[in-house]
Order: sequence, then C-alpha cells, then structure tokens
Amino acid sequence: MNARFTPRTFRTGLLLWAVSLVTMGQAATSTGNLTVSATIETGCSVTASPMDFGVVVPGVTKETESTLSVVCTSGTTYTVDLGDGLNHTTTGGTGIQYRRQMASAANRLPYVVYQEVARVTEIAATSSLAANNNVLTSTVGNGLAQDKVIFGRVIGAESVANPAGVYVDTVIVTVAF
Repeated sequence: MNARFTPRTFRTGLLLWAVSLVTMGQAATSTGNLTVSATIETGCSVTASPMDFGVVVPGVTKETESTLSVVCTSGTTYTVDLGDGLNHTTTGGTGIQYRRQMASAANRLPYVVYQEVARVTEIAATSSLAANNNVLTSTVGNGLAQDKVIFGRVIGAESVANPAGVYVDTVIVTVAF
C-alpha cells in the first residue's frame, strides 16, 4: 500500500503528536492544607502632647492643656495615671496643688492639673492629701487612639516671687491594663 503524504494527513499527524506530548507531560497531583494563624496580644501605648504654659507673667494665672492619647487592643480595660513629676514636694502650701512643680535651677513654680476645662476636678498627685491620680478609670480599648484632654493652671499668686527662667517638669503618664 502506497501511503500518500498530503497536507491534511500532515496536519492530522502533527495534531496527534502534540496531543501525545501534552498527555505524556502531565504529572500526577496531590493536595494538602496550609494552616494560617496569628496571635493578637493584649497591649497598650500612651503618648502626651506637651503641657506648655508659654510665658507666665508673675502674679497672673496662666492656663493650658495637654492631650493624652492611648491605644489599647480592642476589648482591653485600662486606666491612665499621672505621676507626681520630677520636682514634686511633699511639704508646703495649703493644698495638693503644691505637689507638682516646675523647676528652674533651685527655683520652683507650682502648677495644678485638672480633669475638665472648668478646672474643678484636680488630678491629684499621690500624697496623703490625694485620694486618686487617675485620669481615666476603667476605659475599654477599641484598637484606635482614645484621647483625653487634661488642663493645667499656674496660679498667679504662686508665681509672684519667681525669678526669670525656663521652668520645666516631667510627669510620667502610666497606662495600666
């Protein structure tokens, strides 16, 4: 039998050859599982803007504010407390406002920190005169920044005798969770 080679038989043969290559090149498959996991830990962080009184004129009451910003894991109950400050005193004066002081060398300038803009509820320092220095109590985190504005005051009568200088203090802000 005499086979005749035509373009049609060539295309058919080429197609069969290509199909055989594809089926020969296929490998067996197997599947497995990929486990994906993560752990979210309970945590909090706190930042505070400066409580800057600017220029204080002796004898004149000066007020300012600061914003505390707390970020806690969603569902985390926390409190925020203010420390006494680096220059606090445990004696002198007639009230707890004498506990926190700014310093310029040996000179001291008392200041008071309050919960609200009306400056009625003092955020006391931790003395026998102070029952509580909590700024925020039993607040629950939501994973986002939660801000609390606190308000400061330098009482004019307390600055009358102060000499010129730059007065500073550092107060530790603690978030407990």
